Amino acid sequence: MASRLISIMDLITKISIPSVAEENQLSYTTPVVSMGSCFAAHLQEKFDYYKLPSFAHPFGTLFHPIAIERSLERVCLRQPFTEADFFLQDDLWLSFDLHSQWANTSLTTLLNTLNHNILTLQEALTKTSFLVITLGTAWVYEHLSTGNIVANCHKQPQTLFKKQLLSLSQIKASLEHIVALVQRQQPHIKVIFTVSPVRHLKDGAQENLLSKSLLICAIHELLGTAVQEKRNNLFYFPSYEILMDELRDYRFYKEDMLHPTEQAVQYVWERFTEVFFTPSAQSLMQEVAGIQRALSHRPFNPEGEKHQKFLANLEEKIKTLQRKYHFLTINPL
Repeated sequence: MASRLISIMDLITKISIPSVAEENQLSYTTPVVSMGSCFAAHLQEKFDYYKLPSFAHPFGTLFHPIAIERSLERVCLRQPFTEADFFLQDDLWLSFDLHSQWANTSLTTLLNTLNHNILTLQEALTKTSFLVITLGTAWVYEHLSTGNIVANCHKQPQTLFKKQLLSLSQIKASLEHIVALVQRQQPHIKVIFTVSPVRHLKDGAQENLLSKSLLICAIHELLGTAVQEKRNNLFYFPSYEILMDELRDYRFYKEDMLHPTEQAVQYVWERFTEVFFTPSAQSLMQEVAGIQRALSHRPFNPEGEKHQKFLANLEEKIKTLQRKYHFLTINPL
């Protein structure tokens, strides 16, 4: 049999993603808020890199739907943080509703900053066109003394918590409430759900798959209800499935074998842009990417005539692009 070259794409199980009408796509005039698990941070980095109008959720990584729901309740219902929401550990103030990145030695400073962020995010939600929510896990920890499901255990003794798996109905109810909360701020907001491809193997391999499956099932039930009610404001992007089935190789994971590499993140991002960005936005993103690559260039001789000419040409390119697209902000050289 005659040999033939096989394209790498022939060896990939391509995930089919339904097309999205242009009025439901992102552009440089549709602000977006991103929140959720640590994969949401990767998406936010891409929004920032391409200078897209975006707002990162200020309360840090939130892994499960209950934590995201509780965070949005604070924002949308104007429920400020109080001293009762914090406890002191190793001279740091922590909250079971927040990621450990918010640990602070000053409770006053912490409260002022967080409550200011509540108002900032509330305002951002009133102006945003899209909310992208990345769900990480359906496993949660209940604080036994309060009965509350926490966002983060902060390495407190395991005896203080009860680990449990959210049911399909609990997840769906939480997602429904999330949608209702943000629509209260912005009735025309569109919500894009995705499930993080980061593997939560500390829960166990089978437990991780069960968790991801429940999240995906709940999202699809929610979207099914929206279709029945003839609402076209909820969407699903298969981040998890793309990494599991299209890439399906450990070379796309970092050394911990849990988190995707930058190459994998870039691939998922490109699939996201294919579906959820208008053609004109995709074209402008390529122009911005060209400038970003030029800005990151490290010359052999920074003071040389050749590099100075390169900088002058680059500065003119930036000015020309910003004159053409007045909404675009690129930091000067």
